[in-house]
Amino acid sequence: MVVLSVLAATTPSYAQGFGVKGSFNFFNLAQKNALGNKVENTMIPKFDVGLFYEASIAPEFYLRPELNFAAKGAKLEGTPESKLQVNYLEVPVMFLYKGALSGGNVMLGFGPYLGLGVGGKNTGNGNEFDIKFKGDVSSAEAMNTLYLKPLDFGGKMLAGYELGMGLSFAINASFGMSNMAPKLNGEKPDATLRNVGFGLTLGYRFGKK
Repeated sequence: MVVLSVLAATTPSYAQGFGVKGSFNFFNLAQKNALGNKVENTMIPKFDVGLFYEASIAPEFYLRPELNFAAKGAKLEGTPESKLQVNYLEVPVMFLYKGALSGGNVMLGFGPYLGLGVGGKNTGNGNEFDIKFKGDVSSAEAMNTLYLKPLDFGGKMLAGYELGMGLSFAINASFGMSNMAPKLNGEKPDATLRNVGFGLTLGYRFGKK
């Protein structure tokens, strides 16, 4: 909210555009084991909800920071099979093009995101365990609890259409660049876990262009 408030205070009123959004997504974990072999996990349906602010930086071009509550995860291969669900407070910053078309605007955007893990669960075989967040864990900790790094970062893309009334529809994609597996006893892990997903977004912008 601090980022959104600062932009609102420093951007001319004609270019302001607060909005709300929600997405129905499918997320997975791109995973490789310690030997470098790909692990075939399965996508699961997840969601995100949040706020955004659009600030004009040039004709038809906007800077769009967001503040989202985003759920991610995957169905993990193994014996037994388990489901990983992780929640983040996420701040994407999108560079957005909006070109006029048929009374509305075509939307194309991309940009980085940073997420902070705020909770999650690992369920399987009739059991449910809370996920903890830590950048470096001991062998004893790793044996008893599933740990992930607290920070996730990567890139996002969207493509869609905004009606003249401010309602928008878009497809989105998210590509995690951070290895979510923490260090073990101070050593970088050989295994990798990265969040990846795509979905459909519905938004509404209150401000005028």
